[in-house]
Amino acid sequence: MNATECRREQDVLDAIAAGRWPDRSDAELAAHVARCAICTDVVAVAGAFREEHEAAWRDARVPPSGRVWWRAEMRARQEAARTAAQPITLVQGIAGACAAGIVAALIGFVWPAVWESLGVGAALGGVKDAFGAGVLQLAAISTSIPPQILLSLGIALAAAIVLMPLALYFVFSEK
Repeated sequence: MNATECRREQDVLDAIAAGRWPDRSDAELAAHVARCAICTDVVAVAGAFREEHEAAWRDARVPPSGRVWWRAEMRARQEAARTAAQPITLVQGIAGACAAGIVAALIGFVWPAVWESLGVGAALGGVKDAFGAGVLQLAAISTSIPPQILLSLGIALAAAIVLMPLALYFVFSEK
């Protein structure tokens, strides 16, 4: 055995942990601690830990069991509601994607007429030829609509494009 170990060190630790030191420990162990420097240090350190543990135990504020039960019930309900809302969130996401597709289709339908009503279509006449006859037919249909209505539709579609991300944020946020 070297100078950093003592064979009675564990006995001293057990007595302190059990709360028997120094009053209810045997006289032989007390005499050993009095003459052993290692065990004296163990008593000082372990005693301080034991006192700190007892102080923390006395100062602990344990909530009533009813409150703990209520919080556990509320947490379980919130988790169940979150789990139940997952399919609804998926359907809302699909609906949002469909709405964005409809808005994009409406913009594609109305946009040539808006260009025409603003006078940009004449300047870019060659671009119409690149899109083909289908777009020309849609443009012909949309030119029969008065420019005020087309401008109103264009503004409404622009507002929808700007407000759609905000609306989707509120739909999918968890707060």
